Amino acid sequence: MNKQLQAQYEQLKLFTNKLEKLHKEKLYQIKQAYERFVPREFLSLLDKKSILEVQLGDQVEKEITILFSDIREFTHLSENMSPQENFNFINSYLKQMAPVITQHHGFIDKYIGDEIMALFPTNANDAVQGAIGMLKTLTKYNLGRQRAGYIPISIGIGLNTGPLMLGTVGGENRMDGTVISDAVNLASRVEQLTKIYGIPLLITEYTYIKLVNPSQYMMRVIDAVKVKGKSKEVTVYEIFDADTPESIALKKESLSTFQQGFVLYHCDQFNDARPFFEQVLQINPNDRTAQVYLERCDKILSMTMPEKPEILIVDDAPSNLKMLSDILSTNQFEVIVATNGETALEIAELKMPCLILLDIIMPELDGFEVCQRLKANLKTQTIPIIFLTALSETVNIVKGFELGAVDYITKPFQQEEVLARVKTHLHLSHLQRQASCILKK
Repeated sequence: MNKQLQAQYEQLKLFTNKLEKLHKEKLYQIKQAYERFVPREFLSLLDKKSILEVQLGDQVEKEITILFSDIREFTHLSENMSPQENFNFINSYLKQMAPVITQHHGFIDKYIGDEIMALFPTNANDAVQGAIGMLKTLTKYNLGRQRAGYIPISIGIGLNTGPLMLGTVGGENRMDGTVISDAVNLASRVEQLTKIYGIPLLITEYTYIKLVNPSQYMMRVIDAVKVKGKSKEVTVYEIFDADTPESIALKKESLSTFQQGFVLYHCDQFNDARPFFEQVLQINPNDRTAQVYLERCDKILSMTMPEKPEILIVDDAPSNLKMLSDILSTNQFEVIVATNGETALEIAELKMPCLILLDIIMPELDGFEVCQRLKANLKTQTIPIIFLTALSETVNIVKGFELGAVDYITKPFQQEEVLARVKTHLHLSHLQRQASCILKK
């Protein structure tokens, strides 16, 4: 009897051990599966050993380098593929990039379609090396695509370093790990700038100052820009270590010339900067950044003040029209006249004068109504308007400014005052157009 019980006990013990082993294996597999969705590095930063320990609202503040990357022209590529082909393509590409990020001590926070957001909690150097590694891996990946009959793809990468909050958000039944910070938004904006400059890798000044030895990289300053959503200018740098040997050689050869043009451009010396960018393009015709700067210089220089700026005078009194016309025409201005508001609106849209002198009291349409309609018209809304008035009441002057006028001149006219106000606002308008041109680029 004892032997039979002993045998049953041994069998039960073996079964229990086997069950425990299977249970541990299952738990390990579940843990591995969870790490596909919640990286263990994320848990580590939250100081959690297991996903079971994570609670809604857990958070920690860290200084981290954020990487954003994006496939160029992905929408166009995907239009020519079926849904299955799209998934196959994306997964094929991401399988190449993910190990490179891991090798350089980073981890992928999330995939956003074809976009990758990765975090490098160790240091900025790891992030830069990881980005360079991604671009070099892409070169090899493209060789395979070409052999298979597919067109090569290109990507843009933006890096930024800064403090961020890492934690969990959501509800009790559905939460997600995420990072929240202005530094994250800036990294995304910088990645988008790579499209403008036609280069694959940009870093911000905040990443630059965190590099242990910036001189180890092939680098050039690209711009000081106000990115969308930011009020402060941010300096961005190109790192071109992953370029082809020919591209690297050409950028190194033209580096000094590019830097001279860059400095002159940012000192508003556009005419002097232009030849330097032309020289860069003579050395390296494929330098998209130099081409962007040359186009900017040309556009700004094309907006120079006309030798005889056109001024539209709107007044129903012939004596006022004659006096102002004489003052302006004898001082190198081209004069156009209108005796009523409707005619003024037609001339303004057709001729697009540099400035309008507008009488307030006129029959049918008064100056206030004309001004309001000019400012409501997208074509004429930026033309500076100076009111002409014999009225001294503050309420009328204030109303004019509220409607968009830039100044007023009182009657009777004094030549010195008329010329001073006209010249001042022509100059200011010209500077505003130049500034707008730069910001739009």
